[in-house]
Amino acid sequence: MFKLLRFLKGMIPATIAAPLCKLIEAIFELAVPMIIASVIDVGIANGDKSYVIKYCLLIGGLAIAGFLISVTGQILAAKVAMGFGTKLRQATFKRINKLPISTTDKIGNASLVTRITGDVTGCQNAVNLCLRLVLRMPFVVIGAFVMSMIIDPILSLMFLAMTVVLSCTIWLVLRLTMPRVKRAQKNLDEISRTTAQSITGSRVIRAFSKQADTKADFDGVADTTAKTNIGAARISTLLTPLTFAVVNLAIIAVLWFGSVKVNIGTLTQGETFALINYLQQAFFVIVNIGNVFSTFTRSSACAARVNEVLDAPEQPNGTLTDIPSDCDEVLRFDGVYFAYDGDYDVRDVSFTLKRGQTLGIIGGTGSGKSTVIALAEKFYIPAKGEISFCGKPLNEYDITAVRRAIGYVPQRAALLRGSLSSNLRVADESATDERLIQALNVAQAAELVQSIGLDGVIENDGKNLSGGQKQRVSIARSLCRDNVLYLFDDVTSALDYRTERDFINAVKQIDGAKVFVSQRISAVSGCDNIIVLDGGKIVGVGTHEQLKSDCPLYAEFCSSQS
Repeated sequence: MFKLLRFLKGMIPATIAAPLCKLIEAIFELAVPMIIASVIDVGIANGDKSYVIKYCLLIGGLAIAGFLISVTGQILAAKVAMGFGTKLRQATFKRINKLPISTTDKIGNASLVTRITGDVTGCQNAVNLCLRLVLRMPFVVIGAFVMSMIIDPILSLMFLAMTVVLSCTIWLVLRLTMPRVKRAQKNLDEISRTTAQSITGSRVIRAFSKQADTKADFDGVADTTAKTNIGAARISTLLTPLTFAVVNLAIIAVLWFGSVKVNIGTLTQGETFALINYLQQAFFVIVNIGNVFSTFTRSSACAARVNEVLDAPEQPNGTLTDIPSDCDEVLRFDGVYFAYDGDYDVRDVSFTLKRGQTLGIIGGTGSGKSTVIALAEKFYIPAKGEISFCGKPLNEYDITAVRRAIGYVPQRAALLRGSLSSNLRVADESATDERLIQALNVAQAAELVQSIGLDGVIENDGKNLSGGQKQRVSIARSLCRDNVLYLFDDVTSALDYRTERDFINAVKQIDGAKVFVSQRISAVSGCDNIIVLDGGKIVGVGTHEQLKSDCPLYAEFCSSQS
């Protein structure tokens, strides 16, 4: 949690003022028992009504002043906590967008959502609680002990003994609950994952009537989370009765020995009352310390998860931003190896793509086609080998500069909620309407403009479009600016063969090197060069006619699709 305190920058005055207000309130609270003792020993004992009224008014004034100062402290603490939470959430979101794809794959989308929402809120609550109580609580406990020492050093030892016993009790309870709280926090990731999966896969779930199974999976995760939280709560419930027992025993002891001292004249009735009052003040604070530590335990788990995101290393980035558009050699793989986890998924891949050329990559499912595209887009870093872009190592280039020079179309079309034009202008915000229409024409999506227009609404993830329409909008988006390289990752899988043919013929007229990844022979047969992948390795290189006779796997693809 201490590593996150840097997000309090710019709110230091309020961060200092909030606990100071609570400190002043605590001073007023500590003064009240002594004033009441004076009222009992002097005003009531002597029957002096004016004395009693005067000091009662003083107590009322202290209560009003303490209330106003407390409210001020609460407001300041809330503002600081909200500002802290806002900055932390923004920093976490910014960091997530800078993380390598490999890191986000490892953490998981559901976990990232939980961390930026629930975990950041947990850290925010910890800051709020800290400013309101952490400085006030030890001051009240220490102040109450000092005041009891002034009244009677012997009886104050009972105060000290109670504090030690309560502290040990709280420590024991927290030690038993902390592991359960951390497990419960991790279970929230599973709830988020299951919920997201059931929402995104709702059509498949309903199509196969698996609602009951999905509900059972969610209920299982929810029950596990509930049992973990209940287990922690059962142990926490021991805190209140144990602390009440300790404090009540301490009060009985004070009354017992205090009455003896009152009888022999070494202690007054008012001082006995003040001792009990200080004892109760310390009791409520110590009980709150237990609740605060319980909150901090949960918040520390949240902070650790947020720090895991903030401390995750960014993808290595180069400094070169000047990418020549007229380079002869656009893309080169030289002995590239890559593994997601475990064995290599891409092995010893080497090829060269020159300006104006088209390269086709074909292979079966899981052969490494999309991985090659992801490596060229600099989503991942090769384990071995080197990738060159426009004559220089890809790692020497700035990521933003590389991606501004590449038109990338992913295998799964990803559209954003908004208009058709806003989705297309993701590639280039300054693109004119004429350029958008031209891109849509090349992508064979002219009818979409006629049906909904450039201002037509696109739902989240393009749910109001067909699969083929989504793919064509995704293709058009990459064509809305001039690029050095175009990467088409199986973008014709949802298109009919005629539309696929028209698109490939149209896109070949555009300047720039192009890579077509597909499982269809029709999508790659017209390329200048074709690479055949199998198990992450290149098993064939050449033109369509060459591979039909020289590569058995390619010939098998041709035979099965003819």
